Amino acid sequence: MSGFKLGLSLVGLAVIVLLPGCADSARTKVSKPPLAQSPSPQTIFGEATLLPQGDPTAPLEVPVAPGRALTLDECLALAKRVSPALDSADQSQRGALWTRWEAITAFLPTASTAYSATKYDDLASTGGHAALPNAQRLTQYVWQTQVAQPIFTGGRNRANYLLAQLGVSAAEIQKVQVREDLMLAVKQAYYSILATEKALEVAKTAVVNLESHLNVAQNFFDVGMVPKNQVLEAEVELAQAVQNQTNLARDLTVARTRMNILLRQPVENLLAVVDTLKFTPFPLSMDQCLQTSLAESPEIQLGRNQVEVSAKNVDVARSGYYPQVGLTYTSNSMGDTAKAHGGWSTNDASWNVAAVASFNFWEWGRTKAQVEKSKVDLNRAVNNLTGLEDNTKLEVTSNYQNLLSAGKNIDVSAKAVVSATEDLRMVKERYLEQVATNTEVLDAQTRYSNAQYDHYQALYNYNLAWATLERSLGRQVLPSGLVAAQNDR
Repeated sequence: MSGFKLGLSLVGLAVIVLLPGCADSARTKVSKPPLAQSPSPQTIFGEATLLPQGDPTAPLEVPVAPGRALTLDECLALAKRVSPALDSADQSQRGALWTRWEAITAFLPTASTAYSATKYDDLASTGGHAALPNAQRLTQYVWQTQVAQPIFTGGRNRANYLLAQLGVSAAEIQKVQVREDLMLAVKQAYYSILATEKALEVAKTAVVNLESHLNVAQNFFDVGMVPKNQVLEAEVELAQAVQNQTNLARDLTVARTRMNILLRQPVENLLAVVDTLKFTPFPLSMDQCLQTSLAESPEIQLGRNQVEVSAKNVDVARSGYYPQVGLTYTSNSMGDTAKAHGGWSTNDASWNVAAVASFNFWEWGRTKAQVEKSKVDLNRAVNNLTGLEDNTKLEVTSNYQNLLSAGKNIDVSAKAVVSATEDLRMVKERYLEQVATNTEVLDAQTRYSNAQYDHYQALYNYNLAWATLERSLGRQVLPSGLVAAQNDR
């Protein structure tokens, strides 16, 4: 006896019809390039696209930075528009929405149909209707349709839905994490450009001053007023200053390249930024920072989400202790024609409705093991959350203290610059009168350059500490106070 069966499922059709309405989508479809070519991604307003038909010569539509100095807010806005990491987080959020819809479908009825055709060598195989003439090698057609509705699953479907809902929340939190990391990276690159530019200005000033001093020393040597070693000493100091200038020019190029990459601009772009290195009093106290961070830090929120997920997994495991109840409707049609009715069969159509309850009452402790394992995972999630809270307290305290110390250093270093400037002026005048040595002039120049470096470094550290503390809080902080969550960047 030989046979074949053809299965058709209506579930897939229902999903295709219902899925497009489960989540808003303003994206356009991505045309996949040939496998032999690498896709060139670009991200505009969180919408990932690829080059048209994988054409490597097609122009990208990445926004071009204006040909002027950019403010920090402009850099932040542009980075959010073009960041692939932020778009990936957005895609993960959309994936979580589809997972939630998948969990919703577990509550809904499912429909399926099956059709089979079986050819028999003799009538005895069909039930013994041997009296029918010329019925050898009869073909039997069967068409079955079934609708099933789960009624009680021990809470498994509800727990799975809540898990999927927690997955959506986790994806939203992770999107905030990626956004905050991106904002911190842009600020780090922005302040690095400014600090390096300031350091390069100091280095250039040092080179000019040392060149001037070298000329004075050379003139004094030419008329026999100073020995040769003073000229050589000035040349060495000048050479070191030139090397320092060269290294800082290199660092500035690297800092601009880092920002260009974050903004998806050509790496060779001579990006200019507006100088915002300044001191502004931080408006929050240490206690306010700790409270805000423990309440709204993305890492803390994600840890709490994981605790809830672990608790729901316990409910999913416990569903194995309960029976499963469902309702099914089945329609059968059978016959010797392709329409599956009529012919030799006297019972060619039937239907039935059945309520089915099933219960696995002995599985060698499998369900208990799953429940205990899920409880262990729950305890671990609680411990991880405790560790996250402790680390957050330490991180906020460290960042806050860095902010305070950098703020104090700004005022001290500013006074040091004034003193070093006057010191250098006085030593130069004394050297012209030959009442100060060459070493004193070089030392005064070094003190002046170091004082300027320290002042700009203190400004850089203060602004960077502010940005880092914002990342720990998970919220933007303005001089007027903490920005409301709905108005956050």
